[in-house]
Amino acid sequence: MSYFEGKVAVITGAGRGIGRATAHLLASQGAKVVVNELGGGPQGGGADPTLAKAVVDEILAAGGIAVGETSSVTTMAGGQAVIDCAMDNFGRVDFLINNAGIIRPRRITEMSEYDFDEVLNVNLKGYFAVIRAGAEHLKKQGGAIISFSSPSGFGHLGMANYSAAKEGVVGMTRSLARELAEFGIRCNAVRPMSSPSTMAIPEVYETLEYQTQTLGIPHLSNQWLSVHNEPFGPDSVAAAVAWLCSPLSENINGREVYICGSQIALVQEPELIRNQFMAGGWTWEGICDPAVTNALTYDVRNRYTGRKQN
Repeated sequence: MSYFEGKVAVITGAGRGIGRATAHLLASQGAKVVVNELGGGPQGGGADPTLAKAVVDEILAAGGIAVGETSSVTTMAGGQAVIDCAMDNFGRVDFLINNAGIIRPRRITEMSEYDFDEVLNVNLKGYFAVIRAGAEHLKKQGGAIISFSSPSGFGHLGMANYSAAKEGVVGMTRSLARELAEFGIRCNAVRPMSSPSTMAIPEVYETLEYQTQTLGIPHLSNQWLSVHNEPFGPDSVAAAVAWLCSPLSENINGREVYICGSQIALVQEPELIRNQFMAGGWTWEGICDPAVTNALTYDVRNRYTGRKQN
């Protein structure tokens, strides 16, 4: 049984890695696919239209249906062009999969405004641009919006721009879930680990090595391997994305799914802990009371007091 026969999926950044694997999987399951790929480098810049064409040719050769689209999603016009491609070729949109991304590791004292803006333009505004253009079409029959966050959002030295963008994706996803659910549209985020990855440039490994080896700060969820030390390529992530598009996950909305090889998990939603209350509101003297301070800080490990190891 195919859950995607006659459905149309728009996938940004689909020329390589996770996007490519997702395009192949959905096409093999009967979906018609718009393969959006600018063809730039992992840190932005450049364009190679042959990447989109290559994926489309692979899908067609396997008996699937796909068209290529090479706009940059960093502008509203680019986001509109991606959706127009779907409507012009297939007449509908059922799934929006926001996967396009770039990465520019820099210490905050070395990060330029351009470095910050470019990463947010691709990894956050680019998602908004496609969703803004496609939401009205999705509302006609319902569907799903899947946007990629990252384990880097849990905290990653030298990646403030990327982490900010990816946590922005999570906040946007939660809000869209509340806004679009009445139209039968589910919105979820995926935090993937995949190797090899187009984002796995040497600078990223340098930030992780310095964070863990020199400062002694743990990876958090930046795991190197899956729980059974198995390879964790893009096909596992693609399977999770397709599942989130299918009716099998119809009760999941506004959530995050972590996927790394053989491990898949829902990310716990934020919750308030160690609540303290003061009638009339908090004062400086009140919050400095040892009993309050101890209640709020007891047994909380400060993981960020890294010092260079001798």
